[in-house]
Amino acid sequence: MTRSRWRDVRKIDAHVHVVLHDRDKTELVFNPPDAMLETMDEQNIERAAVVPINYPDYFPLEPEERADWLRANNERQADIARGSDGRLVAFADCAIDGRYGHPADGTEAFEHAIGDLGLAGLKIHAYNLRVSASDPRLLPWIEDAARLDVPIVFHSNPCGHAPDFHGSAPSEIYRAVYGRNVTYTIAHLGGVAFYETTVGGGYVDISWTLLWLADLHGPAFCERLIRRIGIDRVLFATDYPACSYERYYDILDAMTFTEDEIERIAYRNAERMLSGRAPAGQDE
Repeated sequence: MTRSRWRDVRKIDAHVHVVLHDRDKTELVFNPPDAMLETMDEQNIERAAVVPINYPDYFPLEPEERADWLRANNERQADIARGSDGRLVAFADCAIDGRYGHPADGTEAFEHAIGDLGLAGLKIHAYNLRVSASDPRLLPWIEDAARLDVPIVFHSNPCGHAPDFHGSAPSEIYRAVYGRNVTYTIAHLGGVAFYETTVGGGYVDISWTLLWLADLHGPAFCERLIRRIGIDRVLFATDYPACSYERYYDILDAMTFTEDEIERIAYRNAERMLSGRAPAGQDE
């Protein structure tokens, strides 16, 4: 049996979830920090970016706790990273005025998450907030990430409950970051708007949508898409535990990347992203 090149190479997974309780009607199964670290050992994952699950309605919080939902979620993220020897790199969550009783001063909440809790960046999940990625209420968070020199991960995979189906498309993310010196990642290959990732900047992670595109069009199409986006912009990412590592290996092993290209996608690009640096070749 031929071993997987992608399983054996060292990797940073740029998009995982640590799941602390059962989540009915989702693909995110129970995945506490110790289980995530064990999986990482099995899959040669040196570090993983733990992005928050921005679904407040699922959290097992009492009504009085909901009044401080954002703080609680970010403290939960800090707890996840604590004790992992730097292997679980946790990102902060965000919200907009009037959502779930979060602090009105987003700047103060974000500075606390980065400066006091030690979180590594920001996750913006616009359509779960029922807004577009370029909504003016999110711009202070983007500007603060630029000021604090930490990366942003934008969820980009529209679904049926979004008020504007295209609100999380890469084009809206490009609109949001335009003119701002911020390091950012478009998650999930841009979802159904994946072609838009080929004409913009920033990083692009391959989680989830790579599996969908490979099923529809095959690995060769996916490889051409990755090359059109640019090797230095693409991040290995899985959305684990929603998707298994083996499904990615089957697709990626069918591609013709060189060892150097594999290392850039699997590790080096994510290393730059987590340190707040733009993709190689783009303006810093």
